[in-house]
Amino acid sequence: MRRGRDDTGSLRDLCDGLARLAACGGAGGRGHHNQNFFLVPDEESARRLGCGAGEYVTVRIRRPDVVPVVIRTWQHEAEILDAVAGCLPRHAPRCLASSGGTSVHSYVEGVPLSAVCPDGTAVAQPFVEELVALMARTARVPREALPALPPDWPADDTDSRGFLHTLAVRADRQVREPNWAAFGALFEELGVPEDAMVRFADRLPAMTRRPFGLLHADLHRDNVIVTRSGSPALVCVDWELASYGDPLHDLAVHLVRTRYPEGRWDRVVGAWHRALRRTGPDAVAGAAEDLRVHLDFERAQSVYPDVIRAAQSLPAEPGRRALPGAAAAVRGALETASRPLGLGAVPSLPAVERALARWRRLTPSAAPSPPVAAPPPPHGPGPRPPGGTPRPRPAGGRPSPPP
Repeated sequence: MRRGRDDTGSLRDLCDGLARLAACGGAGGRGHHNQNFFLVPDEESARRLGCGAGEYVTVRIRRPDVVPVVIRTWQHEAEILDAVAGCLPRHAPRCLASSGGTSVHSYVEGVPLSAVCPDGTAVAQPFVEELVALMARTARVPREALPALPPDWPADDTDSRGFLHTLAVRADRQVREPNWAAFGALFEELGVPEDAMVRFADRLPAMTRRPFGLLHADLHRDNVIVTRSGSPALVCVDWELASYGDPLHDLAVHLVRTRYPEGRWDRVVGAWHRALRRTGPDAVAGAAEDLRVHLDFERAQSVYPDVIRAAQSLPAEPGRRALPGAAAAVRGALETASRPLGLGAVPSLPAVERALARWRRLTPSAAPSPPVAAPPPPHGPGPRPPGGTPRPRPAGGRPSPPP
């Protein structure tokens, strides 16, 4: 249920108070884009949020220190969750409140799929069937149920090539361009030219038209919760990168980011094909041929976040311990993106280490930022927000329900 979206008055005070409470001891962790905390709000806050007394909520605080390394269709996850709540009410958290860089979501009780099936291991087939069924349900959410799309979005809701071209152009404008001043010299030394993604967009082949729908666009093991109740079996979290377009894109992102072991892709693709076909034959038309193009895009665009994050991980004076790991991550990203981007020969590991060391010496201001802090009290130091219980997370999972 939508509670409000403003940056003034009581809503801001509520979100800021919960953020301060979370920073005082809420269980949680630091993700790429947000800090996520799990806590039980005091009775008055729970009433204002519309949740029951003693129920957990998730407090998400946007990290302002993060450089832009992702493609965004919409800027506010709260608006996406409002739309999803009306169409997939049991398969996503609800946004209870949002103000500034803090949002409060309903808590999903369970464990990440990564805790049950770690990266590199097979995902149990019942989970695969649930995942593709969820992709199919998500793809049925129409344009009119969603927030307004950006002006550059394809007007034709079946233009699969236009959709992928738009994403490639956005990867260049939203990720490559704002980071080029800080990282451009490094990319060029590594053999990634300034116009690599634009050229990728221009080389896209003709693609079969498929009806558009809502896409999660970041569906991997850490963003899927295996629920404790089992009904529903899976819930998707972290919808901030959601998009609207060709459902085949969600499959490609899922295949790459879920890191299935070799030989398991055919089962996932087959299950996806069966699930989407139930929505209509047009949903899977040309999928066998066009999946390769979507996979190429996912691998091509990943070179930017992977190289930037590896470079940022280096201390001001990287030594023998830091450089090899960062260089291996960068070289892996280059090998993945080389063919889709037409990069040619990938630099050797020693060459990558030298490039990173040189970039680090010349770019001291790009050192990793400290963890994000919760916002200070609005009028300077003051009393801790009343009530509220930041319960600890037990080892190996999300927090258990309060006794």
